Amino acid sequence: MSVYVWILPAVIAAAWILSWWGQRWIRWTLLPTGAVVSVLFVVTGFHLPVPPFSPDSGCTREQVQCMNARPVFWLETGLFGFVCCVLLLIPTIVAEIVNRVETRASADSPGLPSKEA
Repeated sequence: MSVYVWILPAVIAAAWILSWWGQRWIRWTLLPTGAVVSVLFVVTGFHLPVPPFSPDSGCTREQVQCMNARPVFWLETGLFGFVCCVLLLIPTIVAEIVNRVETRASADSPGLPSKEA
């Protein structure tokens, strides 16, 4: 496995971490964008042209040892990036739920001092 396979998931994770210091819409546009880019990597991996085998190679299309590994890196990158987006979506949803519950609780109890004071 190549180190290059981990570049897309690392960029997605780093941007997601940095997005917590920004506004909410950044997180909610970052994850779908990362998922779309990951799917495009998988689609590209399936559509890369594979060089034909020479007649004297003794290989057929079904033999794995004769396969060109170039598309595999595109497929791995896309799959790892998509899994990264899905895994980062879980804490994002949990944090949004906690924020909304906290906001409603502070709005429902006017007798308590607010956080801004």
